[in-house]
Amino acid sequence: MFVVGLLLLALGLVGLFFSIFPPIEEARLGAIGVALGCGASGALLTYLDAPSRGRSELPAGFVRGRATILSAEPTAGSVAGYRMVELTLEVRPKSGLPFQVKRQFSAGRLGPVEVGRMLDVAYDPANPERLELA
Repeated sequence: MFVVGLLLLALGLVGLFFSIFPPIEEARLGAIGVALGCGASGALLTYLDAPSRGRSELPAGFVRGRATILSAEPTAGSVAGYRMVELTLEVRPKSGLPFQVKRQFSAGRLGPVEVGRMLDVAYDPANPERLELA
């Protein structure tokens, strides 16, 4: 959805250009409509699905923790143009013993992938394999 929002924003800018410099004078109103409709909907979609907007609410039953990247291996495939990476994480809960989890993530959600880097995570204490970036 984020990419669709960016494309709609670009289409809105094209409509704005043609509303200022119309190739045919009668097309000015249509170009203004394209600029307003696509620009506004593109801005809304881009804002609502921006990758930098973290989820403030945890899924039901999940708790927050910190995890350290122990290893990172690239895997086949990609999501939204970003490579997938299999991470081995050591999760340190606030109470209890640390545990290890292997999980695949999109490199676009991770930022720099370095061994030893700390990540904020949310996990299900009943099933620690269910782990998400927080």
